[in-house]
Amino acid sequence: LDMEEEKSIRGNGEKEKEKKNGKQRGGIRTLPFILANEVCDRFASSGFHANMISYLTQQLNMPLVSASNTLSNFNGVSSLTPLLGAFIADSFAGRFWTIVVATIIYELVISYMLPFSNPLELL
Repeated sequence: LDMEEEKSIRGNGEKEKEKKNGKQRGGIRTLPFILANEVCDRFASSGFHANMISYLTQQLNMPLVSASNTLSNFNGVSSLTPLLGAFIADSFAGRFWTIVVATIIYELVISYMLPFSNPLELL
């Protein structure tokens, strides 16, 4: 067995030589960045929820139970969409095209919603 190559046995019994890549990606070196991202996400999320409860109950005069249900639904959908995106990226489109299409959809939805951004005019 050569130091630069290793043999792996596939499920069908074939032996295949794989060259090791000189650069290692991921691992423990990326852990601090992932943890920092998660901490910042939690801070932003908790601030957003506190402000949204106040906005929904005071500005839109929504009952507290309805405001809590709205935020729970938002939280659930926002937790499931990354899983849906990962499924699409891994199964069908690839990482690049998933990001491109999702960004275009996001921009179109935001552009469509811009004229309706003042909810007090709708009441």
